[in-house]
Amino acid sequence: MILKINGRSDTYLSNDQGVITFRYEIDEKYNRFANIYFPGNETNAVATILLKETETNKTLYLDSADDIASFKQSNKTFAIEGYVKDSSLKPIQGAVVSIQGTGRRVLSDEIGLFHIDADYNHPITIRVEGMENRSLDINTFLEHPDEPYTIVMYRKNSTRIYSVVEQMPEYPGGMKAFLNYLKHHLVYPPQAKKEKLEGVVAVQFVVEKDGTITNPTVVRSLRADMDSAALTAIRQMPNWIPARESGMRVRCKYSVPVQFKIEKPKPAPQKPVTPVKTSATPKDTIPTDSLANDSLKLLGLSGDSIKQMPVQLKRDSLLLKGDSLSFQTDSLTILNDSTILKNDSTALKPATDTPADKPKKRNIFVRFFRWLFGIKD
Repeated sequence: MILKINGRSDTYLSNDQGVITFRYEIDEKYNRFANIYFPGNETNAVATILLKETETNKTLYLDSADDIASFKQSNKTFAIEGYVKDSSLKPIQGAVVSIQGTGRRVLSDEIGLFHIDADYNHPITIRVEGMENRSLDINTFLEHPDEPYTIVMYRKNSTRIYSVVEQMPEYPGGMKAFLNYLKHHLVYPPQAKKEKLEGVVAVQFVVEKDGTITNPTVVRSLRADMDSAALTAIRQMPNWIPARESGMRVRCKYSVPVQFKIEKPKPAPQKPVTPVKTSATPKDTIPTDSLANDSLKLLGLSGDSIKQMPVQLKRDSLLLKGDSLSFQTDSLTILNDSTILKNDSTALKPATDTPADKPKKRNIFVRFFRWLFGIKD
């Protein structure tokens, strides 16, 4: 037989008596497992054991596929024995132990002990009134040849741990939320990350009736530091939604994959280039937001039309015929000589340097109104 310790490259072989001897230093921080293989088939482990400081010797009974097929064909029986006890480890008398399909059947005695012949073809069933039935195979007993194997019976729907139920336990928010939890709480071991080691650690645990997580164990290992990191993340999980069977909360085993994967840095996004628009503005163009341009638009004039339209006043352009106007005395305000007419190009001002010997030349409007109201010089 071949034994390999997970995370180590050393290989240990059994001698003629099937004994494998090796030394390994136990580290309390990590759970270390050892796998056992048949010669020529080092890919499928036939047994996995947890290395414990308190368990320096362990006996395993392993049969190859050919051996099991031979045992089943020959229907060879083996004498087995065991104790039947309740959850407080008190012996149960009168427990029914039977080999299904064979008619072989015995009862446990006053200390819970029983003896029966079993084979590879039929399961071993234990029944006790008011308790959950148990079903075991012969390998469970053959792995403990030195003393009777203890079978613990549980009351119905009490402390039994289910594997399959009507409603399986669930992480709050579903598996998507669970993966998001691992993304933020799983600590990648520095050495494993440095060596760029990736893979999946399978962890099994029990979801209790109140949703708490108990007994997390590694059922598929990578290496010690990665196994420990996966167990730590599972232990720190929030409570789950417990499993239900027949409408009642029950304890249930559950397994999840914990993936270690090094995230590759994403390339920095390229900033889009914004085209710059340029437009030449003629020097003689009035800005669109100028008050002058708005006022000219109201008049229907272009910005440069004022330059081409100077105001010109002729002396005879202000002559008015006597019958062309009618005025009321209370509707006019007579302007004096200080009236000023202005435009963009011309300003009319009264002359201030008129000689004293010359008659005053009054504004045509002044003279008209003086004549109209009979005012003499």
